[in-house]
Amino acid sequence: MFSFRKKNIQAKKRSKETKPELEIEWKAIYSWLLLVTVVLGGVGYLTQKNTWLPIKTIKLSGSFQYIDQKEVEAVLLPYVGEGFFSLDIHAVRQALSDKPWTDSVSIRRVWPGQLSINMIEKTPVARWDEKRLISDRAIVYLADTKDFQQLPLVHAENDQPVDLLRQYYSMQRRFSALNERITALRQDSRGAIEIELADGLKIKLGRDQVEHKIERLITVYQREILPRRSDIKQLDLRYSNGFAVAWKKEALENRNQAAAGSQKNV
Repeated sequence: MFSFRKKNIQAKKRSKETKPELEIEWKAIYSWLLLVTVVLGGVGYLTQKNTWLPIKTIKLSGSFQYIDQKEVEAVLLPYVGEGFFSLDIHAVRQALSDKPWTDSVSIRRVWPGQLSINMIEKTPVARWDEKRLISDRAIVYLADTKDFQQLPLVHAENDQPVDLLRQYYSMQRRFSALNERITALRQDSRGAIEIELADGLKIKLGRDQVEHKIERLITVYQREILPRRSDIKQLDLRYSNGFAVAWKKEALENRNQAAAGSQKNV
């Protein structure tokens, strides 16, 4: 449970105003409740802030893994002490929504001095590049991708995450039938697509008739590809009537040695 709560809080007197203080108790679990309680320092503070029925408690609920508690505190603290009716709800919602991991925010006033906030964070489904992730709603956002290397890389030079993510899901369903997993799908500035499978095998698909090319590969996969799968470095499906195979260096060396050996025995 997350909790912000009053703990030995005393108003600090200053020359012109007294500001609320906040002390935090944090317990890191996935589902938490944030409770902010402050002591406001006297009538002079309320008069200067032009507040009536000040917000004394901010209650934040949600199920989080990635949203930073300190960032949430920094956003909410300035709004503690604002008037129940005069508080700018849109400004609070926008300030929380601007955080990279925030997917949606709902806010309501609870009489007489509480603000109830529910936040939902983004669900990452793929990496966009080294500094950004893609959510399940195809939203690209800033994040530390080092902790998400298990996610596939889905990237387009022309920034088309919605179409590309849809295409990734479609392709992955097809390759799952072959017990293959797509770890990367890239689209260059011309629209040409290249995918990479779990063991590093790259497949060039080009721009046109992508679905047809994948279907053609699937029809010959079990017979032509799978028996020599470990020796293949890349498949090029950009040809209209077939595809080209690039062999791994070790496979070519072994083949050359075998050929040389057979010539010596002749």
